[in-house]
Amino acid sequence: MAWLAFDANLGSRRVSRAREANLRTRIRSIHQSNPILPGETVFLGDSITFDGDWEASFSDLGARNRGIGWDTTADVLARLDESLDGPPATVVLMIGTNDLIINVPHAQTVRNVAHILDHIDEVAPDTRIIVQSVLPRTDRYHPLVAPLNEALSRICNERDLEFIDHTERFAGSDGLLDPSLHDDGLHPNGEGHQILVDALQPLLYRT
Repeated sequence: MAWLAFDANLGSRRVSRAREANLRTRIRSIHQSNPILPGETVFLGDSITFDGDWEASFSDLGARNRGIGWDTTADVLARLDESLDGPPATVVLMIGTNDLIINVPHAQTVRNVAHILDHIDEVAPDTRIIVQSVLPRTDRYHPLVAPLNEALSRICNERDLEFIDHTERFAGSDGLLDPSLHDDGLHPNGEGHQILVDALQPLLYRT
């Protein structure tokens, strides 16, 4: 991930606004030139999704990685149609942690996710939707994660959609992101991503 810039002291990724915009434009261009095919499985989200090797882990399901670093719920909503060509058989969504960083109001984040889910249902009514929880963090935004996940679970229940809560899998004894599962305070390392794969397998292969 050469385009990611790390600050070891803060354990966060810092990318200039100009570079961030350029990278997102390039990635979206790649997505647009490689439309989703019928029956594929789309992994949709931010850098946590982008970092995953979903194509290798779920190759037999036609996995496609549609994660973009720094994406917020509003960003995913704006580019959502690019992931609904085909349409896909399944959309696996993880989004919301970057909303916390830029101080998007809780209610707005929840509304955005609700709009994402409703738009998928409108455009691709036969597409299965799996929503993943926002992972624990290690910074001052961590206390905001649990209320957000509670709201995500609620809106999934209201729509009879599948919600998978990863909190217990990723939380250490102090409730923060387990230090063995990350290298920068936020993004899962290889072991962390394998936990995501293992958690999703029973859902994705359920008949």
